[in-house]
Amino acid sequence: MLIRIEKGSSVPISKQLAEQIATLCAAGRLQPGDRVPSVRELARELAVNQNTVLRVYERLTGEGLLERRHGQGTFVAKTAGRKAAAAHEKRLIEELRQLARQAQGLGLSSDELHGLLAQAWEQLGVESAKAEEANQS
Repeated sequence: MLIRIEKGSSVPISKQLAEQIATLCAAGRLQPGDRVPSVRELARELAVNQNTVLRVYERLTGEGLLERRHGQGTFVAKTAGRKAAAAHEKRLIEELRQLARQAQGLGLSSDELHGLLAQAWEQLGVESAKAEEANQS
């Protein structure tokens, strides 16, 4: 499971983690029935507190994206894809509205905002390619 945490970000680690897992479910990269890493494994891999991962798993279980099976671990729920896609789209629309408000506040036009978004999109592509290269070597 490819998850990256930006520790210097103003976005809390738990929110970054929850959003990335939900995104993986919505995109189908995590399929219903897939086992997710244990709390301990993921905390160690990301170098974050186990309680943070535990709270995220509990939250996502409460939202119906994950399900815990006693003695077996935590798995992607059967309806995770649909629920994650709907919730993710709702959150994305709200975040885009906030971004548009900020752009208006700075006096940017719609075209200027689209240009900045395109730049950011390209940067993500470059970063993803570098991350894949690093994982393969």
